[in-house]
Amino acid sequence: MKTLIPALLLSALTLGTALAKSGPPVNDLCPVDGKAVRIIYRIFSERGNVAFCCTECMETWRKNPGRYPVKPRIEK
Repeated sequence: MKTLIPALLLSALTLGTALAKSGPPVNDLCPVDGKAVRIIYRIFSERGNVAFCCTECMETWRKNPGRYPVKPRIEK
């Protein structure tokens, strides 16, 4: 029982962190290629969830985010 409580507490904290970083992406188009984004390729930044079209673009942006500006999502 003594080991169960810390394990449950750690699980709750991890889940809370994951949910805090979830949500819709701030962009509709990949900042690197300009293609439609896929939600599975995303990075949480100070701008929010930045989504990409592929892992290559995600890594390219991660190395130099200032070179590829993120255009905000168009609200419909």
